[in-house]
Amino acid sequence: MIKKIAVTLKPYNRVPFVYQKLKICRNCRHFTVLGERDCMSCGKTGGLQPVEKRAAGIVRRDQWLTGLILLLLIVIGLLFSASALQTVLLIAAGAAAAALLWTLSKRFTPALRRIQLQKMFQQYSYELASGLAIDHQAAIRVFQEGDKPRTYEMLREIGSLVHNDQLKLEQIMLLQTFQLRKDMDLMLEPLLMDSFSPDLVAYIGEMAKIRRDLIKENTFRYMLQHEMYILNMPNGETVLAAVAGAAVRKSRYMTMYPYLLIRYARLLPKDRFLRLYKFAKSARSGPLYDEVMRIYEEKFKWDPDFQNA
Repeated sequence: MIKKIAVTLKPYNRVPFVYQKLKICRNCRHFTVLGERDCMSCGKTGGLQPVEKRAAGIVRRDQWLTGLILLLLIVIGLLFSASALQTVLLIAAGAAAAALLWTLSKRFTPALRRIQLQKMFQQYSYELASGLAIDHQAAIRVFQEGDKPRTYEMLREIGSLVHNDQLKLEQIMLLQTFQLRKDMDLMLEPLLMDSFSPDLVAYIGEMAKIRRDLIKENTFRYMLQHEMYILNMPNGETVLAAVAGAAVRKSRYMTMYPYLLIRYARLLPKDRFLRLYKFAKSARSGPLYDEVMRIYEEKFKWDPDFQNA
């Protein structure tokens, strides 16, 4: 049995777009998601810059360059103007062009920054993949040094951009060595895999006990997809019953996954079954209603908590 350790995990920094976590090295152009001060690829001190800031700087440079070219054209025109009228017209045209350029720049700068970000990721795709691989190696070194909480935090950051089962499994196996608490900033759906994993199922079972709110539609689908494999696990039926208990949390889940509830309603704790009973009673028909009424007659018919439900 794995000996679980008490840990404190830093809250996960959630951002609107995951690329906002990325930094790029001014020197070697390698990326990192760990937010370190020094580049782990070339070792340059203070060389890292957020990718959004880098893209904004390139767009700003291009805008200044366009403005300078316009100014240069106006100056050349003034030098070669043949009359005062041409000079006045040129100045007026230059002022109008500058105003138009300023207006367009102000309006389209956000879109230009997004386009520049996309170009940057395409142009430096190798450096992006290589940088994230270096981040992963850094996490492995921290693990070998014995700092499991820091290793998990690093893998969690890398996992926001790298979505593969191996990285998810590494996070899950680390989490299974921690004493997990309700007040921790935990996650579940980002760790769901394509294939069946007993470690993931065990983690889902623990979340069903302490953080039912994390069990959502993708988790229910995962458990149903791999139900036969889960039932072959030593505590598989118990985990499925706990997940069924989490489905009772919302009417929408009870409507979407009735057969999960039909199969494991008999194993639900009294408070969970009471909630399911109230829902099924309002429906008054269907396979779920029939099964819930059968269990009610068998186990809870004389229970006072059910009399006024």
